Amino acid sequence: MSGHMTDEQYKSAVKAVWSATIILSIVTVVEVVVALAVGHILPKIILNSFFVLASVAKAFFIVGEFMHLKYEKRAFMLTLGVPLAFLVWAIIALAVEGHYWNILNYPK
Repeated sequence: MSGHMTDEQYKSAVKAVWSATIILSIVTVVEVVVALAVGHILPKIILNSFFVLASVAKAFFIVGEFMHLKYEKRAFMLTLGVPLAFLVWAIIALAVEGHYWNILNYPK
């Protein structure tokens, strides 16, 4: 099997990269506009939640498109995704537990 791409495959790959770049740019511009335009109006929890969700969406899109994970089999995606979910859960659980421990040991 040759490692060369046909002209049609190359054009399709270039189109996919440009569309991904445009989508990521639009999401980034929306984040900046929200931060500058309504950042001082919205409550911090809503603003932070929006930024976290937008960042996670961009990360999934980057992993799917540029790391070609969306073209892989479902089992391989689960092999990567399930441990990542447990890692995120562990970080959140340790942060909450650490905060609780801090409150118990150093009351105000």
